[in-house]
Amino acid sequence: MSRGFLTTAERKRLSTFPQEISVGDLGRYFTLAPEDLTQVSSQRGDHNRLGFALQLCTLRYLGFIPDNLLEPPPAVLRLLAHQLDVPIGVLDAYSHRQQTGSDHLLQVMHYLNYRRATTPDLVVLEDWLVERALEHDKPTFLLHLAAERLRWEHILRPGLTMLERIVSTARQRAREVTFENMAHLLTSQGRGFLDSTLEVDEGGHRTTLAWLQRMPNDHTTTQIKVTLEKIRFLQRSGIPNWELGQVNPNRLKFLSNIGARATNQQLLRSSELRRYPVLVAFLKQTLFDLTDIAIDLFDANLWERHTEAKAELDEMRLKAARSTNEKLRAYRDVVAIVIDDTVPGAALREAIFERYQRHRLQQIVEETERLIRPKNDEAIDLLAKRYSYIRRFAPAFLATLTFRAQKQAAPLLEAVDLLKVLNASGERTVPEDAPTAFVSEAWWEYVVGPKGKLNRRYYELSVLSELRLALRSGDIYVENARRYADPNTYLIPPDLWPAQRPEVIRLTQTTPIGEARLQEREAELRMLAERVEWLHTDRHSWLRREKGKWLLTPLEDEGRPKSAEDLEDAIVARLPRLDITDLLIEVDNWTRFSDHLVHASAGLPVQNERELTYLYASLLAQGCNFSLAQMSRSSGLAHHRLVYTTTWFLRDATLKRANTELVNYHHSLDMSQVWGLGTLSSSDGQRFPVTGRSRKARTILRYFGYGRGVTFYTWTSDQFSLYGGKAIVSTVRDATYVLDEILANETELPILEHTTDTSGYTEIVFALFDLLGLAFTPRIKDLGDQQLYRTESVDLNDLPQVRARLSKRVNTSLILEMWDEMLRLAGSLKLGWVTASLVIQKIQAAARKSQLAKALQEYGRLIKTLRALGWYESEEKRKWANRQLNKGESVHALKAHLMVANRGVLRRKTDEGLQHQVGCLNLLTNAIILWNSVYMAEALEQMEREGYVVDTDSLKHIWPTRFEHINVYGKYEFNLEEARRRTGLRELRQPDALEP
Repeated sequence: MSRGFLTTAERKRLSTFPQEISVGDLGRYFTLAPEDLTQVSSQRGDHNRLGFALQLCTLRYLGFIPDNLLEPPPAVLRLLAHQLDVPIGVLDAYSHRQQTGSDHLLQVMHYLNYRRATTPDLVVLEDWLVERALEHDKPTFLLHLAAERLRWEHILRPGLTMLERIVSTARQRAREVTFENMAHLLTSQGRGFLDSTLEVDEGGHRTTLAWLQRMPNDHTTTQIKVTLEKIRFLQRSGIPNWELGQVNPNRLKFLSNIGARATNQQLLRSSELRRYPVLVAFLKQTLFDLTDIAIDLFDANLWERHTEAKAELDEMRLKAARSTNEKLRAYRDVVAIVIDDTVPGAALREAIFERYQRHRLQQIVEETERLIRPKNDEAIDLLAKRYSYIRRFAPAFLATLTFRAQKQAAPLLEAVDLLKVLNASGERTVPEDAPTAFVSEAWWEYVVGPKGKLNRRYYELSVLSELRLALRSGDIYVENARRYADPNTYLIPPDLWPAQRPEVIRLTQTTPIGEARLQEREAELRMLAERVEWLHTDRHSWLRREKGKWLLTPLEDEGRPKSAEDLEDAIVARLPRLDITDLLIEVDNWTRFSDHLVHASAGLPVQNERELTYLYASLLAQGCNFSLAQMSRSSGLAHHRLVYTTTWFLRDATLKRANTELVNYHHSLDMSQVWGLGTLSSSDGQRFPVTGRSRKARTILRYFGYGRGVTFYTWTSDQFSLYGGKAIVSTVRDATYVLDEILANETELPILEHTTDTSGYTEIVFALFDLLGLAFTPRIKDLGDQQLYRTESVDLNDLPQVRARLSKRVNTSLILEMWDEMLRLAGSLKLGWVTASLVIQKIQAAARKSQLAKALQEYGRLIKTLRALGWYESEEKRKWANRQLNKGESVHALKAHLMVANRGVLRRKTDEGLQHQVGCLNLLTNAIILWNSVYMAEALEQMEREGYVVDTDSLKHIWPTRFEHINVYGKYEFNLEEARRRTGLRELRQPDALEP
């Protein structure tokens, strides 16, 4: 690659002062200390003193002297001139003698202990960058790291050209190191295998690389079998045995991402130094990905069969209900005859048969038999009707994956191994000594026949059903899996925990001793209990008791004051009307978010305006739900270039960084502070229908009718910005994911408290929030029906109303016993060892709760009770949570408006495609919110100049989620002149043309 990777704009930005310097940095770096003033005062003349002071503070701030030294931001010049009591204009005279500036720089460097870089310094820097390049390959990021290291070591930053050369060399060396770490796999045989993955098969249809790149988009039998076939191919090729422990995990992920997008032609054109590591990383990572996906598909398919069986059972019950009355009348009549004392015993049968003929009674008995269902009716017999369908993929699933078990699941693993043997041999009979300890009560009467003989069909189905649950909980785990690996590997290892514990306690602000934390919470419980008890004595309180239940007076709609409506009308009247394309370009000019959308391989942003146009179009296509073909036709841009840009520049990681840039910029605006400080957030799901097949799509009659759909789950700050989003399965409870983006938050938003609606909480989620040092205040539906708890140590005898409401006790001894393990889990989440959603899924899916899960639930019950009492005690807290959730709904309305294409029905099928769409939609939403905020502030300034008195209290009711002034539908052109010139019909398209 070219050594000069910086664009002209980046080079200028890195060589000059930032356009704006925060108030904090002004105070930190441009305030002259007494010793600074001593140095400055030794210079002769006001212009020299100001110039010297400017160099001193600038070097301390930037680590180099910018090209535009004499054109600093006005705030810098004003602050320095004020401290020196000199006119600002004297700086103009500082440029008259260049030697003076050079001499001053030497004095400043000596005073600040700076020095110029020597050859050994640059060698050390390059060696250090090689290690960083093994983790992060983006050249501009590496250059920033290099500049920061030089500044930290008080070495004057050399020229950008030299730094570019060092970074490029470090990246090349990182590739060589990666190649060397994989050399044991790159024998002649190994290289031959890797090259073969790039060869087109005999039919001329595809390469092995393209076959492996194509991920399943549904849980059909066919796609399960294809996925398992790919896993077997990787197993036969020896990929499970590839040892890559010496390669940095981030490097593997980076290389794998390239392999997932590259074509065989692109890789064949690249050097061996690049081609082989990319293929090795891709194949290794693909084995893990496909293993996880295969289990997901198995889970979804089996559950869908079970759902079908339950639906059939419901239909049977509905049909049975229609004939129930007739059978009840017959039973009533027969029983009435039996208990009638006037009917002799000998004549009893004759009397019954006079009323009902024998064959009719026989018919009623047979119909009744069919209606009688097991006590624990799980539609198992109806599921068994789908046995042949499940058998199409189940044997291959069991045979392909290698299962391992925790101690409690050992009998189930034995049963799985037995089924493997039976499937391989073709044997139909289940041995009498087959393991059955895992068989649940609901399955038992089906699995075990009258004489103790095991039914093969039901035995196999019970094994598969229990296996599905055990995989979810982690009782059974799988080799070469990531999400279904041994749960013991998710947390900080026990031998590393003592060293990590102090840092975790510092980050979470959690007390290291469980007793101390419980005492804090018990004191809070007593205080809230007293306040809530008092509310019961106040007739005018919003809390009352009816029929033994605590009820809250519904909140009145706060509405908006007339002043806010008038102010809004005045602001809206001044907002410019524009197209979404122009808005996106303008926001990018402010923030340069596009610099974060870098090429997956080269690590560079787009290099010119033409490429930038395609980037914007790709973002709009994803965010507004257009296909790339539709965007090509609407914009006149080449379809193949849109495909290229979307494939290589739009990824989850780059979109997250671009969104972070927008959120941070918005957070820094004074206008944003009107709506909140960025400390509060909420999360909620927005459901979208999906066309065709998608692995994440599910049928929910209420939202999608008889079609399928997915949920875009997003996290919204109290300033309206979206700092996270995920595409999730709509049937999974929101609470599973609620912590993910809060813990992964890389923005400057200082999130401290979070709220959701009812679906966003469980008692375990309450516990995890508290252990992580965060407040969680969800709006719980039917709060009066919730069980609340107290501890043994809190005396509530003098508070009868609260004592009756908090009727059960928390098991504090279990909490104290498991306190350190609870901290280890919280630390593992905080430090990124595992995602919260994965841990929560495993805990909730476990058939038998572990001691850790039980302790979390007990602690969560206490925290839930505290939050519930707080909800009862404070009407303002309820209003506050409602306002935040309403902000989220307002953002949802904006997002729904943006999804203009294809009636809002999603067409992207893959998990990756859906996640990219979430990121692009969030980016467009954040761009609009940012643009609105900036122009609302501008409108307010203009109104004040016009003499309009702005009421700041009214301003908080006017939100930046409006969209009526933004055209998202494109424009229509009516080219009458072209139509008049045309003779005959339009030219037909060529079938092999590049255009879609």
